[in-house]
Amino acid sequence: MRRVLSLTVAIMFVLAAATGARAQTYTFTADLSGGNETPGVVTGAGGTATITLDTAANTVSWVIDVYNLPSGVTAGHIHVGSPGVGGPTLVNFTVVAGTSNDFRISGSAGASNLNARTAQGVGSWDDFEQAMLNGDCYVNVHSQANPGGEIRGQLVLQP
Repeated sequence: MRRVLSLTVAIMFVLAAATGARAQTYTFTADLSGGNETPGVVTGAGGTATITLDTAANTVSWVIDVYNLPSGVTAGHIHVGSPGVGGPTLVNFTVVAGTSNDFRISGSAGASNLNARTAQGVGSWDDFEQAMLNGDCYVNVHSQANPGGEIRGQLVLQP
């Protein structure tokens, strides 16, 4: 009986450790500028992004601070793409269209909000998580003056 109990406890620890290895929260940051756009954009606008990826809840949340945007915002997203390479959107941010100057975009999304991009290797939420962890995602904020993107920053995993 003692052996069975010991074995049961050992199995529970192994299962807990395996689950804990998958269930983590990661923080990513990015410095947003026009020079990071592809091609680069001359602008006085800038910003910062903090993205939190929760692998247990399958959610992503964001706080994007935009500064000195000269014309109204039209959209914001997380895209898949390496530095200097444009890529399609994966997660859309809700923005108040036409807002300019200094403002914040914040929100969250789950797996049902993912724009799957199978051709770019992101066909599922697990693929999205892997792209984020590999450094293959960036934040982009679009404006009326620069509909292709006013400021952009590559997401970097924080220790």
